Amino acid sequence: MSFILHKSAREYFGYRDQRMFQSSPREQDRSRDLLLFDAYYACLLVGTCLSGLGRESDLESTNFIEGYPEPFKSSKEFIAGLIVEAELRRLDTEEYSDRDFEREIAKLLDVNSPTRLSEGNGMTKANLYAAGGFEFIAENLQPKPVTAQEFLLRFHDLWEREVSRK
Repeated sequence: MSFILHKSAREYFGYRDQRMFQSSPREQDRSRDLLLFDAYYACLLVGTCLSGLGRESDLESTNFIEGYPEPFKSSKEFIAGLIVEAELRRLDTEEYSDRDFEREIAKLLDVNSPTRLSEGNGMTKANLYAAGGFEFIAENLQPKPVTAQEFLLRFHDLWEREVSRK
């Protein structure tokens, strides 16, 4: 149940006190109260849609949160499904039989886990997809956004232009 960030994510998203873009003035950016998990989730969406895995060496050494924050708890099955779908696309070769796919899916999931992902393989894949998504975002959203509003607008544009078409 441990979510781990890319080593560069905190700096890129202006992280401080569990929030993104904390350096933007409060009166200028009332939407700055995005959680750090919001950034993780945006990265995870991009990573799973593009089937882009990051590298374990690019992950922080410790988790930033155990389990889902309250606003995301109702999305646990959807998020687990994103991981499964991305892995099935990534592994879709002639070498895999239906039985092989079933085994791979079973390694990713744990119905008794609050995240619905297995602590080993499922959470590792989630973190690697989020890291891969972060690398894509950081490369394509330059200069880096300085407010939550700017990030959301530019993220939407990036999603429409680069991610949703793939």
